[in-house]
Amino acid sequence: MPKPSGASMRPTACCDERRPGSNASLRSGSGFQRASLGWRGCLDAGALLFDLFRGPAPDRGEVAADERLPDERLSDQEQLRLLREALSLSQEAFALSDLDEGGAFLDCSPAAHQRLGYSRAEYLALGPAGLQADPEHDATWVAAHLDQMRRQPSGSFHTRHRCRDGRAIEVVVDYRVLEHRGRRLVLALHRDRSELLHTLHRAERLHELLLDAEQLTGVGSWELIHATGELVWSAGTFRIFEAIPGAFIPSYERFLAAVHPEDREIVDRAYRTSLQTRQPYQVNHRLRLADGREKVVQERGTTSFDASGAPLRSIGTVQDITQLVEYERKLERAAYIDPLTELPNRQAALRYLQEALQDGLQPQVQAAIPPTGMGVFNLDLDQFQAFNDSFGPQAGDRLLVAVSRILRRDLSPDAFLARLESDEFLILEKGDLTQLEAQARRLQQLLSKAAAEFQHLPLLPSVSIGVSHLPSHGVEPQALLQAANTALMESKRRCKGGVCLYSDAISLRIRQQLALEAELEQAMSEKAFRLVFQPQVNRQGELIGAEVLLRWHDHHGSPIPPSVFIPLAERSGQIHAIGAWVIEESCRQLVAWRRQGLQVPRLAINLSATQLCLPDGELARTLIATVRRHGLEPEAFELEITETALIHDPETSREETMALHRA
Repeated sequence: MPKPSGASMRPTACCDERRPGSNASLRSGSGFQRASLGWRGCLDAGALLFDLFRGPAPDRGEVAADERLPDERLSDQEQLRLLREALSLSQEAFALSDLDEGGAFLDCSPAAHQRLGYSRAEYLALGPAGLQADPEHDATWVAAHLDQMRRQPSGSFHTRHRCRDGRAIEVVVDYRVLEHRGRRLVLALHRDRSELLHTLHRAERLHELLLDAEQLTGVGSWELIHATGELVWSAGTFRIFEAIPGAFIPSYERFLAAVHPEDREIVDRAYRTSLQTRQPYQVNHRLRLADGREKVVQERGTTSFDASGAPLRSIGTVQDITQLVEYERKLERAAYIDPLTELPNRQAALRYLQEALQDGLQPQVQAAIPPTGMGVFNLDLDQFQAFNDSFGPQAGDRLLVAVSRILRRDLSPDAFLARLESDEFLILEKGDLTQLEAQARRLQQLLSKAAAEFQHLPLLPSVSIGVSHLPSHGVEPQALLQAANTALMESKRRCKGGVCLYSDAISLRIRQQLALEAELEQAMSEKAFRLVFQPQVNRQGELIGAEVLLRWHDHHGSPIPPSVFIPLAERSGQIHAIGAWVIEESCRQLVAWRRQGLQVPRLAINLSATQLCLPDGELARTLIATVRRHGLEPEAFELEITETALIHDPETSREETMALHRA
C-alpha cells in the first residue's frame, strides 16, 4: 500500500462507509453497495471496480464547482479510461460492452482475449455473437439475452465460446448493467467452466497439503487517491491485517508500521520504483501483528496518471499467502529430503554442488588455478539387497538409519551428507585430489569403528566407495555424481569393501564393455558364433568324445576370448539364448557326423553358473527336448559344471543338477 505522492495523508473510515459526494455518474443499475461486493471475480480489479458497483450518492443538493471531489470533475472519456485501466489490472476475463449498440464490445481485460487465443483487436471485433460456439446461439439468441439484461440489470447464464483454434469452451457469464451518462454499459465476467472442472479433478489427486492450499482465499483491495491522500481498505484487507474497521483508520504510516521491520524498505522501494517507471508492481513481504505473530502477504498495485504525468489514483490487492508459503516449504522438504533418514536427497545434492560451484569454485575454475576443490564420495553398502532378503526390509531400514546417524555425527562440520537412493550415500567434502583415497579409507574406518552401535543388527555389511573430484573430473553437478558412481561400480567389480578414484580409463573400459555387449547381442541375431570340437582320446589313442568350444569374432574379424564374452553374456542375461544355441548346434552336428559314418561317443558341453540358476528345471527340459527332437539319446552328452557354478546358488544348482540326472 503506497504513500501518496505530492499530498498529505488524510485518514478515512473503512471502505464500508461511502464518502460524501462520491462520483455516481458511472454506477450500477441495481445500487450495488461498495461494502456488499460479493462478486469474487471483481476483487482483483481494485478500487475502480468498487466505484462501478456502489450505489448512487445521497442527494446533497447543488454543489459548487470548487467543492466537487476530483473524480466528479472527470470527463466521460477520463472515467472510461480509468475503467479500462482497472480492467487491464484484472487477471479475470472481463468484457465491457454497449447494451444500446447491440452489445458491441468496448474493451476487455487481457485475460478475456488471451484465454481464447485472440488478439485484443480480434476479440473486440467479434462481439458477443461472434464468440458463440453453438449454432443455435445465433443473433436471435444473443438479442434475447440483451433484452433480458435490459429487464434484469444483473444475473448470469451459461454458454460456450469459440476459441481461435476452433475449440469450444464452456463459460459462465456473470453480468451487471451500468448507467453512464444515459448510456447502458454491460460489465461481464466470463468464467471458464472447463478450467474449473479440470482444476477440481486435479485437486482430487493432490496431497492433503495441496487440497488445503485450495482453500486459501484471503484477498483484500485498497485504493489511494493521490490528490487527497485518502487510503481506502476493503473488508478483506482489514481481515488480513486483523484490524477492526472504524477502530483502525488506515494510513500509509500505520500500514508501514505493520510491515516487518526488515521488509519496510523493500516495500517502499517497490512502490517508488513503480511510480517512476509507471509500471505495475508486485512484492511479497511479512506483516508483524500486534501479538507478535507474522504473516506473509503478496501485494500488487498500479497507478494511473494524468496528462501531465502526475499520479491520480493507485489501486491494488493484498493477499495472505502465509499458508501457501508454508506449503511451499513443506513441498520443498518433500522434494529435497529423504523421509527415512531425513538426509538431503539426490536433488538436494545436485543443488548443493551447483551452489558450491557458483559461490566458491567457479573463479578458480575460470582462472585455471589448481584448487583444493571438493571430493565427491559415493558410498554403497555391499550386498544390501541380500541383507534385506535375509533379515527383512525393517532390518534394512534400521541399518540405513544407523549409518546415516553415524556419518552425520562424525563427519566434519563443513561436509555435506545425502542419501542418493536405496543403500547409496553421498558425501561432499573439501579435499585435494591426492588425498581423496585416504579420505575414503577414513570414511570406511569411521563406520567400522562404530560397529558396536550396530549390535541391534544381524551384521554390518562392508562399504564400497567411488570418488570423483571437483573440478578435476568436471564442473557440472550431474557429471560429477556420474563420475563418482562410475568409480563406485568399478570398486564393486574389483572386490567388496574397495575404494576407487575415478579416471578416464574406467569410463573408456565401461564404454568398450557396453559396445561389446551391443555387438554380442547383434552377433546372436546374426549367428556370428561358431562351434569348435576338440577331440578327446584315451591312452590307446581311441576317440572317446569331443569337447564343444564356443568361438566368436567381432565385426573386425578379431577373436574375442570366451573369458571376456562369457562373463559379459552372463551379466546381460544373453547366456541363456547362447546356451540354447550351443545345445541345438551340437545336436545338429552329432546327427550329421553319424550320417557320414563318423561315430563320436559323446559330446562334452560346458554349462554356465547362470544357466544353472534357471528355476523349475527349465535347463533340463530345454536340453532333453532338443536332444529328443534330433533323435538322439541323452547318454550322448556330457555336461561339465564348475565348482563355482555350484557355489553361486547352491540350492537352485542342486535342484537343477538333480533334474538333469533324472533326465
